[in-house]
Amino acid sequence: MGVCIKPNFTPEQIRALADFWPVFGNPKFVYEVQDEVKEETGVITMPSSSLSPEAKAFNKMIYQEGWVLDGFDWPEWAQTDEFKDLFSKPEALGKASADQLAKLLTALVRKERFCEGTMASVCSDGLLARITQRASTLL
Repeated sequence: MGVCIKPNFTPEQIRALADFWPVFGNPKFVYEVQDEVKEETGVITMPSSSLSPEAKAFNKMIYQEGWVLDGFDWPEWAQTDEFKDLFSKPEALGKASADQLAKLLTALVRKERFCEGTMASVCSDGLLARITQRASTLL
């Protein structure tokens, strides 16, 4: 697959991402809500994930605004030093371009499809807050 990255993100697209900084920067925000149901009969239904309204809005926005890249070989890119640095080093993410933010978001969203809980994890460890904060500084 070839890499299909928008050459330039518009200020409006970057603003749409940056607008989520207050949401993800809030330590009380939870990306996913997991419920376990125990019926009166004693039967326990395994936890299922349901996205919070803010998480649903974020997911909708990143697709609508082009932050999830089509045709991008994210599994291969996720093996690179660039991904590893952006993922784990706040100083690297603090210098990221809009294209790098899009690659990172694409990898995370796509990984969620194969490993449920990825987005909740990167939210709780502050990565989504750092991504949206970086978008705000790009403005």
